[in-house]
Amino acid sequence: MHINSNDLNNFQNEEMNTDEIIAFLEHMNHCDYCLNQLVDEYTDHASSAPAYLKGTIMERVTAPDIQIQKTAADATYKMRFFYEGLRTVVGVVLALVMLFSLGQMDFVSPQLPQSTAKSSETRREIRTSLRNFSDGISDAPQKVVNYINSISNTITNGGN
Repeated sequence: MHINSNDLNNFQNEEMNTDEIIAFLEHMNHCDYCLNQLVDEYTDHASSAPAYLKGTIMERVTAPDIQIQKTAADATYKMRFFYEGLRTVVGVVLALVMLFSLGQMDFVSPQLPQSTAKSSETRREIRTSLRNFSDGISDAPQKVVNYINSISNTITNGGN
């Protein structure tokens, strides 16, 4: 939420208590929009401010530590945005891999043996179905890549 004009007037007229001033200045530290509004207000009323105060404020704004804090805050925001985007992409890719691998899986054929006489035959069937399943999983990433390439080629070629 941005600072309203009433808060700006209260700050200029020194009508805020200590807690309100602290909250106001903390918001200004993180919000460029409100800081620009405050600077615009002060440039309009610059004649009423003492020269030493204007110089002190301008020196502090251009101080290296303030610039570093602003740059670090911007970089942190960009890193969080990148991290969340990367998490989303990884989640989508894993979901597609699981979708393609589960679509090929046969949930009916691996059954437990009814008697011990059939156990070796059943083990062989289970091994075969597990091998087929593992082959399907190893092929899934390539199928995903081929599918994504197909979509991107379709988009690139204008749907042709």
